[in-house]
Amino acid sequence: MNKSPTPENSQKKPKPNPKPSVKLGRPSTASLGFLNIWHGLFSGGIFVAMLTGNGLYDAHVFSGVLVIFAIAARLLVGMMFPAGHVLVFPFPSFISLTQGTNGFRRFVSHLMGLTLLMATSMSVLTGWYTTNNVEIHSAVAYMTLALIFGHVALVIVWQGWKKVESKFAAKG
Repeated sequence: MNKSPTPENSQKKPKPNPKPSVKLGRPSTASLGFLNIWHGLFSGGIFVAMLTGNGLYDAHVFSGVLVIFAIAARLLVGMMFPAGHVLVFPFPSFISLTQGTNGFRRFVSHLMGLTLLMATSMSVLTGWYTTNNVEIHSAVAYMTLALIFGHVALVIVWQGWKKVESKFAAKG
């Protein structure tokens, strides 16, 4: 059969865009506000739990419950937003290791955040489910505290490193 060009088959149809269009601009004030409040609840709960570990049992349990609810809220909020949004829960990707200094920084910070959330969750859950063996809960809690100090040190070092990079880039 010989097909003659007709208006139906001569016009090319546009291909659908497979990537969703997400505006990757500056994060909104509400998103940054949520992250600040979340960090405050999360770190405040851990701080109160560490201070009340050997004494005020009710405050210790309350702060542990606050921490686990903060983690659950972060996971739920992270799953509700499209890829590329600041509130998406960050998972480490080995592909980012090939993207230079920023990719390495992104990979390590995502890995550290995920490790910190898992260790904190383990700390809360071991405290909730171990009644006779408090040593397990204490060991996991002190490991989590060491990870927190490592996280804070990493953030401070990388903020300083960004300033050093920008000074060298301006001179170059």
